[in-house]
Amino acid sequence: MSDAVLESGTRPFKSFICKVASRCNLDCDYCYVYRHADQSWRSQPTRMSLETAAQLGRRINEHAREHGLEQVDVTLHGGEPLLLGVDYLRALCEAVTRAAPDVRLRWNGQTNGTAYTEEVLEFCREWDVSFGLSMDGPRAANDRHRLDHAGRSSFAQVERSIELLSSRRAQGLWGGILAVIDLESDPVETYSYFRSFDPPSIDFLLPLGHHDLRPPGKERLDTTPYADWLLGVFDLWYAERPQPVRIRRFRDIMALYLGAADSSEEWGLQPVDFIVVETNGEIQAVDTLKVTYPGACKLGLNIVDDSFDAALRSPMVRERQDKWRTLGEACQECELVRICGGGYFPHRYSRRNGFRQESVYCADLKKLIHAITGTAGRDLRRLRRGVEREEGTAG
Repeated sequence: MSDAVLESGTRPFKSFICKVASRCNLDCDYCYVYRHADQSWRSQPTRMSLETAAQLGRRINEHAREHGLEQVDVTLHGGEPLLLGVDYLRALCEAVTRAAPDVRLRWNGQTNGTAYTEEVLEFCREWDVSFGLSMDGPRAANDRHRLDHAGRSSFAQVERSIELLSSRRAQGLWGGILAVIDLESDPVETYSYFRSFDPPSIDFLLPLGHHDLRPPGKERLDTTPYADWLLGVFDLWYAERPQPVRIRRFRDIMALYLGAADSSEEWGLQPVDFIVVETNGEIQAVDTLKVTYPGACKLGLNIVDDSFDAALRSPMVRERQDKWRTLGEACQECELVRICGGGYFPHRYSRRNGFRQESVYCADLKKLIHAITGTAGRDLRRLRRGVEREEGTAG
């Protein structure tokens, strides 16, 4: 491993988010790529070329060898990656794989579901590609936000996809559901609808917003509508034994409460170990920063001229890896910071203070963490007392 990287105190990248397509057939009104401050997608090629894909493979292979990585994740992302068609996706995967002979590539992707077909499923079986599905709930929830460019519903297509992904033939190839929380939707109805398809996981996402772009329902920072919504799901989910579906947000909170060191990107203080590669080969920071200001993701690097170790040394990536340095005083002094990590990076932004302030969802996070850890803590104490009684009886 290079001394320069070691000195930075960073982790190597283990996940590569590859923007293989820069266009989408939906026009979701909250989309961070197309509907917010950064409009750089307009100057991107519509798809990643096979030459760029091969260079991506070489850079991944170089990074893996440098850091002794035996396996990395490669995510087909966009836009909508399935707009490329199965033949092109196959050629792209082949180009990356041929150029990365020294590391195992674990393929996955994210789709809006409108183009997930039987043919796509066969491609996924061939390449062992697991796709996550973006979907917000039943028809009413879906059609409030996830329409096509002509204003037409995408629900029928997406529901056909979720039925296909939940079939026996797709077993092991469905990464789960990503759903943006809509306060107008009933949390129990939404969870029950998703639960009926038996997904492996559900990730309920807070709408991307910040102090200058308040999320729906967060006109006042001391209100907790998103915590209240999520706790409606939590109460139902937690009562199920065993929990049949992984809900990452709840699992992360409980794991960090119990002392875990690692979690998903939004939680905890562990370094972020993924990087984004745009359609033209540009290396960028986390793409959700596009909601903050134009160019927020830019590192000034590309995979032709620069290695991924160069990205590790960039100031923005180092800030994301050493989360503590970017926290404001209030967050550093908070008893919950080990769990919430100060909140998701984009949610902390304002033009006045940059990222050195509490999350726009701070009140929601506090309420959610207290409620979930309180429930889990009571059950753990009850379990511990039961074990102690059994041991006392046996003694």
